[in-house]
Amino acid sequence: MDEGEFEFDFFSERPTATEEEEREEVLWEEDLPDLHDHDAHEHGAPAPAPPPEIIKRRRIAAAVAVALVLLIILIVVVTSGSGGDGGPYRSYLDKVSPIAADSQQAGASLSGALGAKQTASLVAKLDDLVQQTVGDITRLQALTPPLALRSEQAQALAALDLRLRGLQGIRDSLSQALGGSGASWEAVLSGQVDDLVTSDVIWDKSVSTPANAVLQANGVGGVFFPQSRFVADASSLRKSIRTVLQAGGVSTTGPVLSLGATGTDVTNWQTQLNAWLKLTAPTQTPLTVDGTFGATTRTTTQALQTASGLTPDGIVGPTTRQALQRALAGTKPSTTATTAPVLKLGDKGTAVTSWQTQLNTWLKLTAPTQTQLTTDGTFGAATQTTTEALQTAQGLAPDRIVGPATRQALTAALAKARSGATG
Repeated sequence: MDEGEFEFDFFSERPTATEEEEREEVLWEEDLPDLHDHDAHEHGAPAPAPPPEIIKRRRIAAAVAVALVLLIILIVVVTSGSGGDGGPYRSYLDKVSPIAADSQQAGASLSGALGAKQTASLVAKLDDLVQQTVGDITRLQALTPPLALRSEQAQALAALDLRLRGLQGIRDSLSQALGGSGASWEAVLSGQVDDLVTSDVIWDKSVSTPANAVLQANGVGGVFFPQSRFVADASSLRKSIRTVLQAGGVSTTGPVLSLGATGTDVTNWQTQLNAWLKLTAPTQTPLTVDGTFGATTRTTTQALQTASGLTPDGIVGPTTRQALQRALAGTKPSTTATTAPVLKLGDKGTAVTSWQTQLNTWLKLTAPTQTQLTTDGTFGAATQTTTEALQTAQGLAPDRIVGPATRQALTAALAKARSGATG
């Protein structure tokens, strides 16, 4: 058998391929040229390089795959707040939520305590609520918020600080009123309720609303910054306070007193003026509590009015009574903690933010066209200038430092501005 016959016999023994099988074989050969390379390698022949078109397609496919993976990673990082599922934001909100709820519960407890009409243990309950609020502030101060929520945290602390001030003011005022100091306390306490209401406005407008916008912008879905409403019904809270005062035998009004007046109302006024003198001028000789509104009582009344930024007419009306009660409530030492330090140029922190917020309220009521302060927690030149303007308007020495007298002056100015707006 010659060589040609051998080759003929070899191929004749191979099963005849169908047309479909031949088509599949061709496809396999095109897609997997390395099978031939491998076969050639086994027979000692060098493996031919893949065609340039195949190399090009492989490189493009690899580049597309890498780009797709990087794009997916980028989307996950950006939309999830760098934590896979908004981790830093969600973790922060998990810690803020119980603080917000606790503060809201303190507000409900305040309403409950005042509505119970049990004055015997009321001051002790208020002390507990003050301490609870101090604890809330301490817990919030210990948190480190995501960078995008730092401003909202500062505003939340300012809101809690206002709640603390309002609670302390109510506690101190009721303590003195129920202790038998007499005179009108309703207006003073109403102003302290205003602080609590303002804290709710700050939380809603400057905390939760912008914080939720930040969460949405960063793609953190399904969670929201917690609400925290301290005063559910301001008018109901004021009514409860009025009921407590009346139940404790405290007069919520008082007659106008002037030179020559006599009687128990004058005696009560002289007693309160002596309490104010003891706190502000301990070396001054106290008034003789004789129930007669003489020259000395008038002079001391004028001194109080001047210190409070009022016209020193020496006549005791509702505004002068309110000024005395605020002075007593603001200067009387409290057994509870406070976060209202002396503030000056260069100071920073939540106490500054709270002061700027209150100054803005004063500006809105007295100079609505003036540019509002930026509540950034930094006592800068603008805050200093506005503080000086307040002091000048209230008859204080314009030293541009926020101390007890300046805080009292702002409280008095806000009460006067609000009464003018509603009158």
